[in-house]
Amino acid sequence: MIDMLKAIAEENRFKIVELLTEKSLCVCELVDELGISQNLVSHHLSVLKKAELIDLCRCGKNNYYTLNKQSINKLNKTLAKLGD
Repeated sequence: MIDMLKAIAEENRFKIVELLTEKSLCVCELVDELGISQNLVSHHLSVLKKAELIDLCRCGKNNYYTLNKQSINKLNKTLAKLGD
């Protein structure tokens, strides 16, 4: 849980998670949305993947990223408990 929270505490990684709530995206789409370099987007995706917040789907030449719904649900439940 701590790794997940640390991962989304960084602004660009939080934005990536927000964008992925809408649809699956490839690195090039994330670069356009965030306005940062491909290397930096790839780094942020690596951190989010290591924290098990996102999943990778290889489709042809592109890699598409999606939210790991199981991990996101776990995070949501934990945060909801803190508010009780």
